Amino acid sequence: MALHDILMTLLQDFPLALFGSMLVGALCGFLGVYVVAKRIVFFGAVLTQISVLGLAVSFLPFVAMSHTLTSLSLTLAFALVVARLLAGKTFPQDAVLGIAFVTAIALRMLILQVTPTVEVAEIEHLLRGDILFVSPELFFPMLATSVLVMAFHLLFFKEFQYISFDAETARTQGFKASVWEMFFFGTTGAVIALATHMVGDIFVFGFLVVPPFAAMLMTRHVRRIFLLAMLIGVSAPAVGLFLAFLLDLPSSPASIAVASLVLIAAWLTHLIRHR
Repeated sequence: MALHDILMTLLQDFPLALFGSMLVGALCGFLGVYVVAKRIVFFGAVLTQISVLGLAVSFLPFVAMSHTLTSLSLTLAFALVVARLLAGKTFPQDAVLGIAFVTAIALRMLILQVTPTVEVAEIEHLLRGDILFVSPELFFPMLATSVLVMAFHLLFFKEFQYISFDAETARTQGFKASVWEMFFFGTTGAVIALATHMVGDIFVFGFLVVPPFAAMLMTRHVRRIFLLAMLIGVSAPAVGLFLAFLLDLPSSPASIAVASLVLIAAWLTHLIRHR
């Protein structure tokens, strides 16, 4: 397939896949800066699994809510509970997240055993992270959520920045860290729940981690880190989808591979600069 034909195919036949993956990549890149800075990367992995568990639960015959609403409700509830647990010193952070991670996977596997074959296939289709068939029913709620979350985070950028990069200064200036932590976990949980339903858990977790880490290697300026993480988050899915069509590759792994190449380049550049 010629390069021009691939571009026209993406824009005409798969516009929601292209723009949806770019939207999720940018938003996950932005929120991922906090995730990496707060050293709770495993939290992102756990939330994606909780979101998928919510999708699996929605297929049970006695659950009346929609797939998206069930996943969103379970993910938000878990995110807020974990925010409370991690704020205290009673439970080790790694233990809480590890237990939640393995429990979510185990429950999902059990649910898959009791759901009809067609529904199991639908869940497995989601788990593979095929982003080529994003529907308007998934894209537009994701778009609305993205606008609201970004507006909220930009409006209170100083507060979120302090609790993530300089928690001690935040406390001395009277910021209620626990309140802002709840807002952070809640908004991140909502984004991950909707994004996982739309593009898959592998894509979401990959873009929560890879673009922010690459951006941190490129610059030490906080605002530039956010901008670079979002730029990588926008561009890597576009390039990844193009390569997926060109080389007949799965779309989500191709997008993450592109972001990872940027990370490797940033790391090598960082090593050269600091020799």
